[in-house]
Amino acid sequence: MREPPPPDRQIDRTVALGLTILLLFSTPIMILWTSPGSPWYLPYLLWAAVICLIAWVSLRHHEP
Repeated sequence: MREPPPPDRQIDRTVALGLTILLLFSTPIMILWTSPGSPWYLPYLLWAAVICLIAWVSLRHHEP
């Protein structure tokens, strides 16, 4: 049986996830995926990836 991670480690994951979201959606990197040649569904894929990553981090934290 695996021990749950210490609370400060969970905070580190949350902060890293928040910084990744900030990097993707509010920096000059956004210009790369909003350019005229990019597919229309790319923002939806990025949001789906963010949602899946949040779910994965959340489920890893609550595993028995």
